[in-house]
Amino acid sequence: MYPFAHIGYALLFAELLTMVYFLIQNKISNMKIQEVYGLKYFSYITLVIAALGPDIIDKLISLPITDHGRYIGHSLLFDLLVCSLVLLLFRTNKRLWLAFILGWQIHLILDVGGFLPILFPFISYDFPVRDKTFLEILAEPSTYINEIIGFLILVTLIYFYFYRGLRLKRFIKTDFSKEFSIKEISE
Repeated sequence: MYPFAHIGYALLFAELLTMVYFLIQNKISNMKIQEVYGLKYFSYITLVIAALGPDIIDKLISLPITDHGRYIGHSLLFDLLVCSLVLLLFRTNKRLWLAFILGWQIHLILDVGGFLPILFPFISYDFPVRDKTFLEILAEPSTYINEIIGFLILVTLIYFYFYRGLRLKRFIKTDFSKEFSIKEISE
């Protein structure tokens, strides 16, 4: 998958996870549906960075070595190390570490359909050789359909945030704060 698919699906999953949480807690009956936001519980900037994290790491490290875009960043050992480090460094900022772990895990789940060196370096992998150019890969329906869906999810979520009265400038400014109030970004 490519950036829009990873970002769009990660943001959608964060919103759905928030809705499920409220439904399980039976708190949604006391609230209007418009008051339930995933961004209240997840730092979306961190979620986007983490949703792209394994690809950023592997494209920088593995392409020159293996000529393949999935390497150490897509392994369970690296996943455990990175997520543990983020949890230790940002344990007081729950919105940040929750978003990072969620984004990273969603990325790995979305990549399960293709080659994934999940147990690297404990198991030796024969990395597949690329036989298609970048443009040929983009022309495949599975690639561009996922990118279009991811982009549409992203646009839809942005529309609903504006429809609910959220202000983008205030949203970005308060994204890394420990305390969060919907009133802060809707004023």
